[in-house]
Amino acid sequence: MALIRGMVFKGYTADSGTVFQTLVDADEAADASRGWAAATPGGDLIPRGFKERRAHGVSATTGRRGSCRVGSTAATLWTGAATTFTVEADDNTIDTMTVTSRTGERRRLAH
Repeated sequence: MALIRGMVFKGYTADSGTVFQTLVDADEAADASRGWAAATPGGDLIPRGFKERRAHGVSATTGRRGSCRVGSTAATLWTGAATTFTVEADDNTIDTMTVTSRTGERRRLAH
């Protein structure tokens, strides 16, 4: 996968169906298995205290652990149809992670 530099706004679909806007690394936004939607100009940003769903994994080649945000519950990375994802290492190399677990979204509620 060729590296695309920068950040782009993408739509994150919450479990409730609400679509929030968030900045996503352009490389990750280009990966269809992560489920990012097109950005909605003027749409609401992800609220404070909101943690997006994540996929966690480990690299078979380096043993390194990593995680990535998943933009939708319909994403193949979330449903289990995709079992690997890539992350960028500190030296700009790409490392492929095998999914070991998933963490659902969390939202802190005000008292």
